[in-house]
Amino acid sequence: MRAAWYTKNGEARGVLVTGELPIPTPGPGEVRVRVATSGVNPSDVKSRRSRPLTSDRIIPHSDGAGVIEALGAEVSAARLGERVWIWNGQWQRPLGTAAEYIVLPATQAVKLPDNTDLP
Repeated sequence: MRAAWYTKNGEARGVLVTGELPIPTPGPGEVRVRVATSGVNPSDVKSRRSRPLTSDRIIPHSDGAGVIEALGAEVSAARLGERVWIWNGQWQRPLGTAAEYIVLPATQAVKLPDNTDLP
């Protein structure tokens, strides 16, 4: 999958790298979302600038939206294909929404209203 990530803190121009990474697999209670849009919050910028890294590589951004494409065990099959809003995607994990896919707890992928378009 295509993604942006950083391996050290600093300004975006100096630390962000783009490239290909393996597509993540959802574990129990998780979903994999194909990301359609990724939001940038002040907390994402502050984290990239100065928060100690919790992994060798951090894919930034906590919020976004997309479509559920894979399910982990214990997630209802009815969720497959659901259009969702993602919140706290990169909280306490290294994989955020600045990628084609994100895996996160199913409870953090909230169904979007039918009248909400995705890009």
